[in-house]
Amino acid sequence: MKRLSILLSAAVVFSSISACAVLTPSQVGEVKKFARASEDYSAVPGALASSYGILLRNEKLLSLSRYSYGTDSGAGIDTSKSIKAWEEIKNAYALEHDFKGAGKRMDAALGVLKEYSKILTLLVSDEYTDSLGKSAVDLGKAVDAATDAYNDQYRSANPLTKVGGDIGQIVRGAGGIYVRHRQAEILKETVKKADPLIQALMVDVEDIALNRFKTDFINYENNALGRSFQSVANNMHQVDVCLVSAVYDDLARTRAGVELSDEVASAARAYAKAHHALLEKTRSRMHLKEAIEEIKALSKEVSAAKKTKKSIED
Repeated sequence: MKRLSILLSAAVVFSSISACAVLTPSQVGEVKKFARASEDYSAVPGALASSYGILLRNEKLLSLSRYSYGTDSGAGIDTSKSIKAWEEIKNAYALEHDFKGAGKRMDAALGVLKEYSKILTLLVSDEYTDSLGKSAVDLGKAVDAATDAYNDQYRSANPLTKVGGDIGQIVRGAGGIYVRHRQAEILKETVKKADPLIQALMVDVEDIALNRFKTDFINYENNALGRSFQSVANNMHQVDVCLVSAVYDDLARTRAGVELSDEVASAARAYAKAHHALLEKTRSRMHLKEAIEEIKALSKEVSAAKKTKKSIED
């Protein structure tokens, strides 16, 4: 995607950042692009949960097609199956809209990433007064709040370390209108402070994508969709082309879900590697070619994931 491919040039900033105290306008622009790419990635994995919820709904509805309704039992029309079917339809709605578990955890993890990307954007904004420090403190609190929520729900035994408060103080400690003259140093300290958190989050995201969602999609095809279709076909003795088409669409959605799970995991690895590379670039100069290759890998992974996400949602 064009928007994500701009990550390629972001490496220029970080390969030279340690050599200057003030970022140039072009460097500022590249950091902004990287921050926007972070937000882009944070929106991609949500399609996994929504897509799987739709599949659970459709399988529940498909199973209703196997029964005959309103049969005459001799004592009148049997309405029990239609009543049960109505309850199943409502259950299908709940499955689609209230899907929890791995999806909620993925959203929570990427919620932290999204708040962090706002800090990166702020640090290269045109706001170089005391209000920058206050804004950074507020955003730091938002990062910590998102981290707390994630820890409370999913990592109580091994909580992630909160870094938002420290990042806010790094900016505020630079002091008012002189913040701009320490912009490069502030960015370096921010990336350094955030890197352990980012690395841990990306490990979690990769694990959820591969060991929860991918497994669920594969299991759905093997043990739910196929069996439900065969049961309906055997009971009806023939199947309508619309039903066949619907089952085919679900099969395509299932396999796209497997593909997207792999891409989300791959992008998580690339994101973790790229962020750590940014940390290294703030410490010393790196060859431009090496920097470009690192960011290019991230761009490729996120672009592929966005493309698959779009195909699922269309």
